[in-house]
Amino acid sequence: MTDQVDHSIAEPGHREPGIGHPRLSALLWLLTAAAGAALSLRVIARARYAGEDSWFPMSQALDFLHGRSGQSVYEALFFSRHIKFQYPPTALLSLEIGRHFNITTLLQYNFCNAGILIFTGLLFSLFVRGVAGKIYYSGIRVPLEPLAYLIALRFYPNNLAFEIGQMQLLLGLLFLAACYAIRYARPILAGCLIAVAGMTKPQFLPLGLVAMWNRNWPFVIGLLLVAAILAATSIWLYGWYNHADYLRVLSFLSRHGEFQHLNQSIGGILDRWLYRGPSLDRDPLGAIPQSAFPPYIVEVYVSVLVSSIAMFATPFLIKMKGTDRVSRLIGFCMAAALFTLASPIAWVHHFNVLLPGYAVAVRGIFDRWRGGRAWFALTLIGLSAVLVGYPIVPASSATDPARNLLQSHVFFGACLLIAVFLAEAITLPSHLAANAERNS
Repeated sequence: MTDQVDHSIAEPGHREPGIGHPRLSALLWLLTAAAGAALSLRVIARARYAGEDSWFPMSQALDFLHGRSGQSVYEALFFSRHIKFQYPPTALLSLEIGRHFNITTLLQYNFCNAGILIFTGLLFSLFVRGVAGKIYYSGIRVPLEPLAYLIALRFYPNNLAFEIGQMQLLLGLLFLAACYAIRYARPILAGCLIAVAGMTKPQFLPLGLVAMWNRNWPFVIGLLLVAAILAATSIWLYGWYNHADYLRVLSFLSRHGEFQHLNQSIGGILDRWLYRGPSLDRDPLGAIPQSAFPPYIVEVYVSVLVSSIAMFATPFLIKMKGTDRVSRLIGFCMAAALFTLASPIAWVHHFNVLLPGYAVAVRGIFDRWRGGRAWFALTLIGLSAVLVGYPIVPASSATDPARNLLQSHVFFGACLLIAVFLAEAITLPSHLAANAERNS
């Protein structure tokens, strides 16, 4: 099978044969790399000021389960003590491993997150180089790798996850690593990585159904094997009843959603539009005090249910025209983005799975279109990258229903990227179209 991802890119419809200014190209690369090194030091320094959004409820849950009280962890923490432990029990295996190595404090967790963020930047650099190859502009080689590193560290969902102390940073890295494995034809490894991510965020697991639909059996085998081992370990450690009771939490979340503007989902937008009660960012009288859970609104619930079914079904209904690795990555990244949006609660940091999708979408444009259509698609990707990757409305801003659409900018940016993915999915790559024409 021919893979077309290693050609150099200049602009839509034009490829430059070589580098006309090697010294200037090297200088730009070094300057950009120096900026990346400086940003890395800043990340490490700021780890001590990061939050405990994941670490506090997960640590409370693990302490409770180690106490062997026999009571459901969700009844005790989520419903009674109003601690927002909203993860499945399998998510606690990562903290179990950390405690085995004496990683137990908030500072230690956030220093680990700093390392994860830096490693994400490095892996994204390698991924972009593998997908895009070498890019030239006016005879100068663009310093693609250090630029990709800077983008990964400053990408809003990644940066927010780091600042608030979120487990999602690791999940984004696992998804990026799975994309890297698919790029280099390692489907079993990709399935294993997605299984690990799915133990914390079940929205990753339907990627296995998509792989099964596409007869990607190595991916399915890797996912099922690792998922079975981790699930069995979790049940052995924490009991079957805690895993079964997690369904009650999912039911509550699907019926209520979250009002806070960082919930960038259809449910969040509709809750902010239809709910007429007090602000829920700090509502002491809500379903869970100091939470953002609105009351059950039937119009919101039905709308989320219908839209979620449509988004869940899309990867199964769209038949990819291309069979090369970039086309497979387009389908993979599109499915992950759709499954993220399909959730009734999709926080800003959940959208860090879009990061590798931008590189894949740009590569897909150069493989498919030239001229005005290519420039239009690039414009959509650029606009999407700004809406998702930049905090147009700061995370610390209070939720304001009057600014609902502006505060939902990450949602609209994700929709633009998905629209580009859909257009690429139904378009045959140029090299495959040319081969088919020659053979006809």
